[in-house]
Amino acid sequence: PEDCRLILPMANENSDDEDSDDEDSDDKDLKIKARVVENMYNVDELKDLARTACAMLPLSSSVESQAAPESHLVVANAEIASTQHEFEAVVHRLANDAKALYFTQHNRRFAWGLTICCRTIRAYVYGPDAIWVSGDIDITSAAGRQTLISLLVDWSLSSVDCLGFDPSIRYALDNEAVDPYLEIDVHEKNKRTGKLASRTYYSKRCVVAAASLTGRHSRYFAASTSLETMDDPTVLVKDAWVPLSSGHSGKTPDEGSTLDVLHAAFANTSEFKDKFPQLVSSGPVYLRRRDRLVQDKTATTFAGLPSGSPQVLAASGSDVQGSSDRQHKRIIMRWAGNMISVATDPNHVIIAIADAMAALNAAYDKCKILHCNISDRAILIRETADGVSGVLTELDYATCADPRAGTSNCELPELVVFRPILSLVRPDLPRTILDAFESLLYVICFLGTCGITQAERAAFDEARLLDLPIKLWSAGTMNDMGCAKRFYTGLLSTFANSIARYMHPGLLRDLAIDLHIVLFSHIRRSGAY
Repeated sequence: PEDCRLILPMANENSDDEDSDDEDSDDKDLKIKARVVENMYNVDELKDLARTACAMLPLSSSVESQAAPESHLVVANAEIASTQHEFEAVVHRLANDAKALYFTQHNRRFAWGLTICCRTIRAYVYGPDAIWVSGDIDITSAAGRQTLISLLVDWSLSSVDCLGFDPSIRYALDNEAVDPYLEIDVHEKNKRTGKLASRTYYSKRCVVAAASLTGRHSRYFAASTSLETMDDPTVLVKDAWVPLSSGHSGKTPDEGSTLDVLHAAFANTSEFKDKFPQLVSSGPVYLRRRDRLVQDKTATTFAGLPSGSPQVLAASGSDVQGSSDRQHKRIIMRWAGNMISVATDPNHVIIAIADAMAALNAAYDKCKILHCNISDRAILIRETADGVSGVLTELDYATCADPRAGTSNCELPELVVFRPILSLVRPDLPRTILDAFESLLYVICFLGTCGITQAERAAFDEARLLDLPIKLWSAGTMNDMGCAKRFYTGLLSTFANSIARYMHPGLLRDLAIDLHIVLFSHIRRSGAY
């Protein structure tokens, strides 16, 4: 039927075959038209599957650098265990596969996965705040085979949003383009009439890709309003799943409102007016359901899905509707720069970090705004004819510095490696401006250890990181990480010999030592030690 899509196995193509060019061309056209490539095999072929049922691509934040044109069309991952003893490792690999899907597929809302162990299959859905797992599907029984077939049929018939894709972000090709680009729809409300109007932005580059399995899955796209100007972006489009409420106050954080406050506060100051992104518009992402637009939230993940898939997940007693914890939002900002991880000049990174430190302090001093989400993704480098500067972003967790409305950060930054000590060992306590600077210290330490520029990070042996004390900052439970940070930052001598010693020599290491002295050698916070 015309309303069905083709469910394909992962092809084992030989690139050395003489006829491979023609076959690849036809196959790619088919995959692009279908929009979806399913990587699951028939039940009789399950034992012949390799460890991973879909091609895993090198992690990249660039659309044009993806290894294969069909990479953005993969629906799900499957992991195979030959024995029950291997099952736990398989589940861990499947979670890493889902994380890679979020990173490489910039229109991924949630991710499907399957584990196959002997005669048993389980289905998984990885959402922003939860992982739903089905009961055991026994493919040797008639009921189990019916359940599996029902799931595969659902994947064939479901709309793309029910497969986990975002229909408002589409990969596209034109007659002249070699690589796919992105079409990003944004719904903006007319202030006079209150009606929604859709505008499409075009992007060839994802400045910041989703970097975690759960959480906001925030992405930044360098975009423009026309195909012809994609190489010269005019706006930064942020796509993220933000909390509907946060902290003790229960208020919904709103990055658009925060940016408006900062812009009004610093519009007439040359020093800080360009240190924060300038807001163009912001609002929720909408999905079309039954000829009407509905706001995309965590609870809409399974809404509209054919009967089979929810039944698969409900078999284990899971709440397939999930919790309404997050809302899918899109924020349009004036072009603000690139992520510091793509910098080629270490001096530019140092300038950007210094500007971010100044912006953190200015936002607190003048507006009493705490950032609460400092990471290497929160600092952009802006390069103009006037020089290089840093831009402070990721303000969707920013909060007012009011002790009575302090932010409980137990669900905050998914990049826990940059979280301050109190956030890890006492998440019930409110945040302070010192926590933001402490997070910035950890960003500096990791950049200084693993490399500031792309070339330095490419040359860094990741296996070496396992032997360094800084590895303990991201290992174990949150309490373990907090205790490790407390130990290695407790004394300047310990910090210098165990952390700073392994950083690249230069200004960044000097900055880390100076910031450590300010935070830990002279300032002691109640409850930190």
